[in-house]
Amino acid sequence: MTYKKVQHQSEHREIRPAPVQRQQIMPTGKILLVTVAGLTTVGGFLADWNKTHLFNPNWPPHAKFHDAMSITIGTFLGSAGMYLLLRKGECLQRDTQMAAMLPAFFWASQGVSFAFPGAKGLESEFPELVPRIKGVWLNEKFVAIAMLSLTGIGYVLERQRQND
Repeated sequence: MTYKKVQHQSEHREIRPAPVQRQQIMPTGKILLVTVAGLTTVGGFLADWNKTHLFNPNWPPHAKFHDAMSITIGTFLGSAGMYLLLRKGECLQRDTQMAAMLPAFFWASQGVSFAFPGAKGLESEFPELVPRIKGVWLNEKFVAIAMLSLTGIGYVLERQRQND
């Protein structure tokens, strides 16, 4: 690096170039939370806007209504979480808490749905579409657990960063 010597009224001083500003990378916790919020926002469209769900000719209209409601609530909860994560607000910790909690409501309700009478995963109608590892279906219950785990990890990491 070269420095220029500047003479100003019989005074010598060095002028150093300004340090290069590195673009701040989003912290890991926030990346996890943004990923979960984003997948919650679009996940219903990706998973259900097809012949296995919304366009399934075997589903009665009321079942399609409930699927559309599920898609919509996921979109709303995920979008709200994304907004809270990315806005510049005064209550960063509260925003982070709500941003984690709103999408988590969707994934928790998906997991709990398996406890209802007669409720089963996609493998009950389309077993060829659901992977299995050692006899365990990697269905919606697995996805719910994974998304809730990512949310928990992301929240803890982001709150630790905020408290530093």
